[in-house]
Amino acid sequence: MSLTVFFVFLFVAAGIMAVSLWFIFRQLKLNKMRKQRIIDGEARYLEERQKRIDSIEVLLKVANTDEMGWIEASIRIKNLLDQLGVDLSDHEDISAFYIVTESTMHIPTHEQWNLLPKEAKKKFRNEMVKCEADNAEHLLRAQKSLSCYSFSE
Repeated sequence: MSLTVFFVFLFVAAGIMAVSLWFIFRQLKLNKMRKQRIIDGEARYLEERQKRIDSIEVLLKVANTDEMGWIEASIRIKNLLDQLGVDLSDHEDISAFYIVTESTMHIPTHEQWNLLPKEAKKKFRNEMVKCEADNAEHLLRAQKSLSCYSFSE
């Protein structure tokens, strides 16, 4: 084997080593970026989760006041619980929010409510008042229970 062939092989081996090192460092950089994206995503998830928990706490405070009735609060609380992935429909007290939401699900909201004739609005309002009255005690227990509930994962 001549000296020229030896240097060619040495040069090719050094080139392969350089390309391999470049590839390894590139993969390490990509892994670091992926890990940071995962950490950022987890932080964003925890932040959004805490916002929903805070929203539930605010709703519990304003429920059954002049600001918000039981029905609207129940619907919003139930939706926030669903977004949190928490199903408390079997809970003895907290199930009131699920019951009220389910029993008023057929009542139109927003634009559909505005399009209703006065008689229909009156009928639905009476139905909502009856629903709130029928579930008042259960809703108060639900309010107290959910305010004490721990949302820890």
